[in-house]
Amino acid sequence: NYYPVNAMLSLDDGQVELAVLTDVTQGGSSLKDGSLELMVHRRIQVDDSRGVQEPLNETMCGCNDINADPGQMGEHGHEGDGGCVCAGLTIRGRHWLVLDTVEAAHDQRRVLSEAQNFPPTLAFTAGAAKATSPEASFLAADLPKNLKLQTLTSNYASFNDGQLLLRFSHLYSVNEHPTLSQPVQVDLSKMFGSGYRVAKAKEMSLTANQDKATMEAAKYDWKVKDVTGGLVEEQLASCNSVEEHTPMDGTVITLRPMEVKTYLITFEHSEGSVLV
Repeated sequence: NYYPVNAMLSLDDGQVELAVLTDVTQGGSSLKDGSLELMVHRRIQVDDSRGVQEPLNETMCGCNDINADPGQMGEHGHEGDGGCVCAGLTIRGRHWLVLDTVEAAHDQRRVLSEAQNFPPTLAFTAGAAKATSPEASFLAADLPKNLKLQTLTSNYASFNDGQLLLRFSHLYSVNEHPTLSQPVQVDLSKMFGSGYRVAKAKEMSLTANQDKATMEAAKYDWKVKDVTGGLVEEQLASCNSVEEHTPMDGTVITLRPMEVKTYLITFEHSEGSVLV
């Protein structure tokens, strides 16, 4: 069967791993041991009797005489088609290959995927103008390798008393890497530079529509029963070290593997002004 591959597809023999990183979602599968297959695009001319009940024939059309009078079609036109030439949809993408030991491949593939899908934004200016600040960073230092600053925006400040929305994500999953899959801890008050620091911060729900404490208190306490003979409980026990949510400690935050956290923050400048 094919499965949607949003970031990467990999296989290993316990010692060496081959990972294929993608920049667009594709169908992927391993139809036999030791093989990987990615379907960049699918196009068929007839229904494949798989339930869609129509050909999967996506096209891109170029039309040169839409609404032309009958008999006045362009060189490609025929009466009733609007003078359109429709070619099969073209899909392009990039595949990056990682071939290394399992641990080294797991170390690099997440970072490379971020570089592939979120490259630097380039800006240009006309003439020989020179930047007044050739080099600058809003961060005081590099973030830990397994932490991503995902969002920093003032788009919702008017709804939150001028506070900015800040969101982080942990890039690695449980047991993916011996060190990078561990919880990561940072101090928001020391993260930013250029004279700015986080004066206040409050953890929110993922979408920041309510604070974290209110959300947790409103959660329903599901009554569950393990019907797998203890298998599920055993799997959960293996993740106990990262199972519990770690609340903020002042301005120090902790993220567990694959966790995403959202905060509302207030910046304060070294000169005493508050950034809203």
